Amino acid sequence: MKPRLLACALLTLVVAMLAPSAASASSSQLSLLQDDREFLGERGEDLDSATAELKNLGVDILRTNVNYNKIYRTPKDRTKPRDFKTSDPNNGHYDWSATDRLVALARARGVKLLLTITGPGPYFSSENPRKCKRLPCTYKPKTREFQDFAVAAATRYRGKADYYAIWNEPNIGKTWLTPRFEKRRGVGTIDYAAAKYRQLYIAGQRAIAKHDPARRNRVLFGEVAAISQPLPFLRSALCLDSRNRPFRGRRAKATGCTRVKRINTLGFAVHPYNQGGNGTPRSKTKTKTSLSIAYMPRLHRLLDGAARRKRIAGRRGIYVTEFGFQSKPPDSVSNVNPTEQAQYINESDRLLFADSRVKWVGQYELTDVRDKDEFNSGLRFVGGTRKPAYAAYRMPIVVTRRSANAVEVYGQSRPGGASTVAIQAQASGGQFATVRNVRTNSRGVFRVNISRKSAFRLKWRLSGMSAATGEAITSRTAKAGKKLGFYKG
Repeated sequence: MKPRLLACALLTLVVAMLAPSAASASSSQLSLLQDDREFLGERGEDLDSATAELKNLGVDILRTNVNYNKIYRTPKDRTKPRDFKTSDPNNGHYDWSATDRLVALARARGVKLLLTITGPGPYFSSENPRKCKRLPCTYKPKTREFQDFAVAAATRYRGKADYYAIWNEPNIGKTWLTPRFEKRRGVGTIDYAAAKYRQLYIAGQRAIAKHDPARRNRVLFGEVAAISQPLPFLRSALCLDSRNRPFRGRRAKATGCTRVKRINTLGFAVHPYNQGGNGTPRSKTKTKTSLSIAYMPRLHRLLDGAARRKRIAGRRGIYVTEFGFQSKPPDSVSNVNPTEQAQYINESDRLLFADSRVKWVGQYELTDVRDKDEFNSGLRFVGGTRKPAYAAYRMPIVVTRRSANAVEVYGQSRPGGASTVAIQAQASGGQFATVRNVRTNSRGVFRVNISRKSAFRLKWRLSGMSAATGEAITSRTAKAGKKLGFYKG
């Protein structure tokens, strides 16, 4: 090849390598939503319409907690009834009706299901019910009792659930699992909840493997909250110390870690809220043990260290199964207004898109709750009025400044499916005009660089057609911001 032709060929190759692509980073991420009040019928909504709305919004997976305390009809029972066999899903002491309805409606709409089988259970499921003055009874759940409940759940939903997880936010005391820490003679303080969670997970996963064997490798570990020291909790649950070294001697014996086998898990589930669901996707934390959204590299290091110690298989994924930002209104203490909430859920998706190990992105709540002191991170206000976050969820957009005259535009058209999206720009005082039409990938995602005079000063939006309904949809209006990225510390 002649030198000039070779130079042209090399230049073409370099340009092709540098060109952005819709199929970069985590282009296969799935979108998950949870709203148990809505979809378990606690608000009295039309559930058939609500599940149809899920599909139109582009939700791939609906998560729900299968809570022993709520499925069992009389959780205040201090002693176990003689006619109650925990592993039998057809026992009359159970009421599965709300979960049955959710499962049926989701499957009818083609929405996948993640069932988090979890305690707390009735009083009698505790090793010492007298420690529980009121429900939920979180104190030292009996591992075998929970395993039998997992048998009942896996038997009932065999072939209907797509994924499972074991226990919701086990690192959070009071509400889910207590005590967190316990003193042991000759050892000192151990993370009791982590040791117990390991037992609960193994028991639950074995129940699923036997009674829903097609899903035996689709069970998520962790489901940890971002606060309350999730990293030390996960390490302890894997029988590892702060330096990823195996527990030995008395500590190993005290924590049930003398004969450690590899945990069978699809990956680690996390709820990476900032404290109180406030802040931004780039909010910093003062602790080195938390897992808010900007600190995913911390979980990478833990996963890699656990794999090296053969506690889990290599290259396990990260699954965001609960996440969101509270808005004010209606929340009384949030520092995020509804417009900012819309921006932040889009920026969070863009941040996680850059991490190929993140397999799912999550949204907690479709609709806010009436109690302003509880989480209000929905896409709708109470009563059904759409927040700005609703449109933002359907068609995310994030614009990143590359230079004065160049920006990156990231977007997605939910639900997925290759489609054409118009990228539109507006100069000050002008009208929005289409700058470029782009083709999304099969998940509805694209990412392109655009050069245009004073691009960083323009306002940007996306326009397209819903793949589910055929209706015209438009994104929120976005301005160019700084590049998003994770913190390393």
